[in-house]
Amino acid sequence: MYAHQMDVERPLEMYDAVHAEVNKRIGQNIADGSLMHMVTKTATGFRVTEVWESHEAADRFGDEVMRPVIEIVAGPDAVADGPPPSDELDLHALLTASTSNSSV
Repeated sequence: MYAHQMDVERPLEMYDAVHAEVNKRIGQNIADGSLMHMVTKTATGFRVTEVWESHEAADRFGDEVMRPVIEIVAGPDAVADGPPPSDELDLHALLTASTSNSSV
């Protein structure tokens, strides 16, 4: 598994617009390979915390879906410098409602 978080210094409305466009493109609420996606408000924007099946799955989604959508929604300047810095998380366990009755 691969987990990371990033702080985005943009308004939550931008997240909502990007998320809506992503949902249109992928036809579902969460991407293939994504195990958990959480967004919290911060003083300067929002924080995205994600857990993926693999680092490769996260990178593929970023390259094929997120960057093109962000460029459409926020303009080319929003992706010109690449994504915001991301902190990898040392994930020890992930428990979800779907894993509550099975071994992890």
